[in-house]
Amino acid sequence: MKILAVDDDSFMLDFLPAILKEADFPDVTVASSGQEALRILENATEPFDCLLLDIVMPDMDGITLCRKVREMRTYRTTPITMLTLKSDMVSIEKAFAAGANDYIFKPFEVREIARRLRVTQRMLDTTEVAMRVDPQMMLPDGERGQHVFSLEDPVYVLGIHQLVPPFTLGNYLSQLSRKNLNSCHVFCAQVEDITTLYAHCTSREYVMAIAAGARAIGRVVDRPQLLMAHIGSGTLLGILTGDSLPEWPHIEEDVQRELKTLTPWDQDSLDIPISISLGRPIQPNAHRTQRVKNTFDRAIGRLVERQKTMHKALLGHTPAVSSAR
Repeated sequence: MKILAVDDDSFMLDFLPAILKEADFPDVTVASSGQEALRILENATEPFDCLLLDIVMPDMDGITLCRKVREMRTYRTTPITMLTLKSDMVSIEKAFAAGANDYIFKPFEVREIARRLRVTQRMLDTTEVAMRVDPQMMLPDGERGQHVFSLEDPVYVLGIHQLVPPFTLGNYLSQLSRKNLNSCHVFCAQVEDITTLYAHCTSREYVMAIAAGARAIGRVVDRPQLLMAHIGSGTLLGILTGDSLPEWPHIEEDVQRELKTLTPWDQDSLDIPISISLGRPIQPNAHRTQRVKNTFDRAIGRLVERQKTMHKALLGHTPAVSSAR
C-alpha cells in the first residue's frame, strides 16, 4: 500500500517509515502538519491507499484533517487510521464520525501496526466497502424503483453525523477494550416498510429515508458517543458508550415524533411516511474474535423480537411497549 503518515512529532516522522518498512509496508510518505498533508494529497500523481493521522496536532488536529480529507472526492473511501496517545472514547468516536476507519494507540509495536494495516488491506481487497452516496448530489426526479444498488446493499449516506460505513462500525467494536465494553451497548433499528419504499421511491428518496431514520435516532439519543451504520435493507446498527443509557422504553416513541418534524438537510421534505422500530440494546460479546458477528446478530435478533411484539399489538394481543423494556 502507498501510505501517508501525518504527525507533528519529529521522532514519529523518522520512526513510522522505519517501523512500517519492518512490517512490509515500505512505501511511506510523511507530513508534519495537516496543511502539509493536504498539499501532498492534492499534488499526488497517484492517490494514496491508506492514511495514518495523529489526532493531537497544533493548528489542525487529526480529526479536522480527517474531515477535510473526506471532502476530497479521491479520498472519500480511502482507509484512514488514527494514531493517538488518548484513550478516551469521545476523541476516538469523534474521529470515526469524521470518517476514520480504525485507530491505534501509541506507543505501538510492529506486530500491532502490521495487524491493523492487514485489516486495512482486507478492506481494500474485499467488497465490504459500502457505497457512499450524497443525497444533495442525486437527481430529485430520478426513476422510481430504479436504483444502482440493491435493497440488501449497505449504503453510507454522506453528511449524516454519527453515521459510518458498516466495516468501520465493526472495526470500532472489535477494538474496544474490556473496560470500555462494560459501558457499551449495541442496538438495531429498522426503517419500516423498506421494501415498499425501495420499490416506489427514487434513489434519492430511498437514501433520504435512511438518512432521516439515522438523524432522528441521533437527535433523540443525543449522545456524542453514538455511532451507527446502515447494513442494508433499511437496517441500522448502533453502538452507544457511556455510563448511563437514555430511557430506552421511550426512545422509539420519541424517534417517531422526531421523524414527523424532520426535514433532511433543512431544504427538502420527505413526502413519504417514515417509521422506525428499535430493538432493546445489548452488551457486546467479550471474546474479540467472535465479538462483531455475534453481537450484531444478537442485536438484530432483539429487533426481530420487537417487530413481532409490534405486530401482535396491532392485532390487539399485547401492549406495544412490552418488549422495549
